[in-house]
Amino acid sequence: MNGLSSELPPAIVSHNPAKMVENKLDGIPDTWRQTMLLERPNDGINICSMYGSPDRNWAFQSETDAALSMSFLVNGRIEAAIEDGVDVRLENDQVMLMASNQPISGWDVFLANDDFKLVNIHISAQALMGLTGISMSDLLQQMRAAKLDMPHMDVCMSTLPLNSSLRRIAAEIVHAQHRYAGSPLSKLFLCAKAAEALTTIVSHGINQHGNIGSVRALPTDRPKVVRAKALLENTYTENWNVAALAQAVGLNEKRLQAGFQTLFGCSVHECLTRIRLDVALAMLAHGFSVTHTAQSVGFSTSSHFSKTFSQHIGVPPKRWAKEWHLSKNAH
Repeated sequence: MNGLSSELPPAIVSHNPAKMVENKLDGIPDTWRQTMLLERPNDGINICSMYGSPDRNWAFQSETDAALSMSFLVNGRIEAAIEDGVDVRLENDQVMLMASNQPISGWDVFLANDDFKLVNIHISAQALMGLTGISMSDLLQQMRAAKLDMPHMDVCMSTLPLNSSLRRIAAEIVHAQHRYAGSPLSKLFLCAKAAEALTTIVSHGINQHGNIGSVRALPTDRPKVVRAKALLENTYTENWNVAALAQAVGLNEKRLQAGFQTLFGCSVHECLTRIRLDVALAMLAHGFSVTHTAQSVGFSTSSHFSKTFSQHIGVPPKRWAKEWHLSKNAH
């Protein structure tokens, strides 16, 4: 059983993420079914969020055609294995990325947890092309360059850290599933979030694992620009400006700004703002006040934070927090 630590039952039920909407969660234990919310914003795109407290483990066989799967495990533990492939163990604050250009099957064990939180995005090969313009073959080529493949199969799999951007995207997906339930806006928002999630993983995950072929920054500048962004992520409460950051990494200001635009598609200031807001969204979702959140992420005043938050997120932070907690309680 490919090394899974939990014993699989003899009459294991098989599940296909692409068919769960049609199957209406048939065969899924009630303790896990109660945690699930399914959406299909477009043909070939299936999103399942799981928030709850299941009281026992759930083991099942999984199968899928050629597809991309992104699983954001905010809290909990999962074990997964691909038949004739690899074993993966996923814990709190991790992402599992799997791309396959062939039908595959395997096994999964979801371990009972008092606060299990998972968001899974499953995109068929055809839907991937329609959503992003990227073929499954192209995506696999990028992942292989980052050494994330299984050489004997047309499949790549990797686990990555759940950074602040991906945590924020996962939270916004769950929020949208409630806020836009039954509305055409739900399809628009969820498709956009699926594309944003893949973009974030590719830029922050695959490239950092060694695939820099598509990056056009000067080779001599790239390590310093990457180090500058890491400084912002680790010390976002400090009052960084371009001059101070450039001096910290040993690069002149113009080349630092150019490097940020090339590698991350934004200025130094925009990057710092995004990092702060990603952390702020996570804090608001965990019940912190607007004032405390503003101070904790580096804003000098609550009014400045609220204005910046509204400009980027679309609603004031107090309203966002209220809607988030209402949607969580409804779930």
